[in-house]
Amino acid sequence: MHIVPSCSPPHAKSSQADMVLLAGDIFHDNKPSRRAMQRALEVMRDHCLGDREVQIEVVSDPNTNFHNKYKTVNYEDPNYNVQLPVFAIHGNHDDPAGDGGLAPLDLLSSANLVNYFGRARDIENIVLSPILLKKGATRLALYGLGHVRDERLSRCFERKTVKVAKPQDSGSWFNILAVHQNRHVRGVMGAQGIKKGYIKEAQLPSCMDLVIWGHEHECQIGSGMNALQGSSENQFTVIQPGSTVATSLVEGEAKPKHVALLQVHREQWKLDALPLASVRPFAIRDVCLEAQPDDTDLSSEEAMMDFLEEQAIELIEELAARQVSAEESADGRTTLPLIRLRVDYTGFSTCNPQKFGQRFVSKVANPGEILLFQRKAKKQPARSEADSKSAAEAPTDREDASAHIQHILTDFLHGGKEQLRLLSQQDLNTAVFEDYVGRDNKGAIAQAILTTLTKTQEFLAKQSYGAVDRNAKELAIEDMLFKRKAGSAKGAAAGGRAAGAPPGAGGGGG
Repeated sequence: MHIVPSCSPPHAKSSQADMVLLAGDIFHDNKPSRRAMQRALEVMRDHCLGDREVQIEVVSDPNTNFHNKYKTVNYEDPNYNVQLPVFAIHGNHDDPAGDGGLAPLDLLSSANLVNYFGRARDIENIVLSPILLKKGATRLALYGLGHVRDERLSRCFERKTVKVAKPQDSGSWFNILAVHQNRHVRGVMGAQGIKKGYIKEAQLPSCMDLVIWGHEHECQIGSGMNALQGSSENQFTVIQPGSTVATSLVEGEAKPKHVALLQVHREQWKLDALPLASVRPFAIRDVCLEAQPDDTDLSSEEAMMDFLEEQAIELIEELAARQVSAEESADGRTTLPLIRLRVDYTGFSTCNPQKFGQRFVSKVANPGEILLFQRKAKKQPARSEADSKSAAEAPTDREDASAHIQHILTDFLHGGKEQLRLLSQQDLNTAVFEDYVGRDNKGAIAQAILTTLTKTQEFLAKQSYGAVDRNAKELAIEDMLFKRKAGSAKGAAAGGRAAGAPPGAGGGGG
């Protein structure tokens, strides 16, 4: 059985793969544009429809696997001629939201181009039901879990409310799980030092043979089987294909992009990495002005731009040397590269990035975003070990404006007089940054407030106050609300700790 666990139907078709497995984020936006949706439909139709016979057979109950109205795998529909089945879970960018709780994948599923699975019906009691696939002597149990907020999913794992449905004679099935979660610590939120969530490999079901890990953009399969590392925490192997395009100008995106061709025969498997030739070239370089030779002229803005222009030209030439020619590229044309210079300007002034970018119009795809100026962090007074770790893990990616604003808002609301009394910080962050900003859900904030208000009223209605005096009753209510909110914050912090590194352990970035 040949599987392509990445978003590349063209590679799957040319490799004569039996199926494509997508581990989330087919779309970068929760509400993709009409042009993006049309292009997705065209790609799926061009490569997934045809006369080639599908060799795999689904032997599980489709009613427990798929989410659309028709409850069947697409290539068994007699009205469609599907030659390449695509199985997909949703990610954090294209997850269900808005009216009807629909995801962009629901549209592709209704068009019978994608088999959408892995959506948790009950977020508090998650049941992983496999799609059972057979081809000859190979029997594959395909599990999927679309994106769930990391803190919430981690709590589900801790409470053991994630159940794995196993087929009869489970020992004879090869188990694959597709997930879309943070794999590393992403820093802390605000002055309270609450760690952003992530899922540890050890929390995943140990009965799996392979885990296809979505969400992380860095490609870790470039060397094929040699790139895969075993883990003492679990018995399965993690495959992280990474993204197929660069969506942010960070170091992990600069590594070569690949898709994986996975071959499974009974309990044996092999992975080959297929390089992507049509990806826009991207390179990043760190430049420290303080470390330059004394004869380097950095005295004026014009002189600094001349020096940085030399650095940028070297990057462009490096990319040109390793970029495939137009005849070798997948679409027969070359593309403008992406470059980024991270400039440490400690002790110097800066130059205008937009003015600098004018020198590279028609030479790079991001002329206005080439330069990123940074300064060394100032030395802080001695602090406790815990505070040092929290500071080390604080968000520093200036490109993520949403995370930066969220960090500032959290600090503001946890200090001074303007503190939240009813709405928890976690609920506010989810409503504003995930639903309103991320999913363009205009009613998210009002809905979050209404939900909190309703729950608070129900909570207070069940309490007994004892005191008859109005002032005493108000004080009692204030005390109850304070304790209830403190308990909610403690639960969120515990969820963050459960999802983060254990005490005394350092966190990694991704």
